[in-house]
Amino acid sequence: MPDLHRPHRHKRLSGGRCLSARLDREWELLRSRNRVVARARSWRVTDRVFADLDELLALAGHRTERTAEANAVLGRLVDAGRVDQLASRVVLQRLLPGLLAIVRRRGPEGELEELIGAAWLAIRTYRTDRRPQRIAANLVRDAAYIAFTAPRRRRSASEVAIDPRRFDETPADESMNAFEELAMLLAAARGAGLPDEDADLVRHLVRAGSPAAVAAEWNVTTRTVRNRRDRVTARLRELALAAA
Repeated sequence: MPDLHRPHRHKRLSGGRCLSARLDREWELLRSRNRVVARARSWRVTDRVFADLDELLALAGHRTERTAEANAVLGRLVDAGRVDQLASRVVLQRLLPGLLAIVRRRGPEGELEELIGAAWLAIRTYRTDRRPQRIAANLVRDAAYIAFTAPRRRRSASEVAIDPRRFDETPADESMNAFEELAMLLAAARGAGLPDEDADLVRHLVRAGSPAAVAAEWNVTTRTVRNRRDRVTARLRELALAAA
């Protein structure tokens, strides 16, 4: 059985300190709240007993040995996130070490904010039935692709952007693609109170590929778009945790 210790808090990185601090504060508020823990237990992602969300993270492979059992728990958390965004928030916490490692490799200009937003989209659209193995690594790679590779490829007129996630997928008929799933997610969020203009911003970001591209279209500063994006992300998390 893995050592269910408290995960170490991630390092503060220049360029992402404010977001890191917000995520830390949010997690501290969530991890041991009785109603939140009871809600997490209702997902039945593991037969192991966990007293708080930190222990659930360890069971999903956070800073512990990467086992088939941990991968399976993480996969069930991803699946639970389709109907409960709190589960997606737990998955995001599980991915933070890998996401921060990407930012460190990219140097001081690495955009943690971009990567976190991309990770949320990757989590919400991940298909565990098609890619059941190495889920944490796949999600981190997907987030990096969405945040950094896809926008650069879309800006190139000489090539067609092909998502590398498709390379190791088994061909299958699908009734819903990732963008249709995103549309459903936004529709659910709007039904829970997300303003139309916030949903429009998410759509523009997905289509344009980056805050800078949206800023150019809207004739505003990139900082303005990023600030709005951060508020929308925070609002989505609030809606997900409203019942906690």
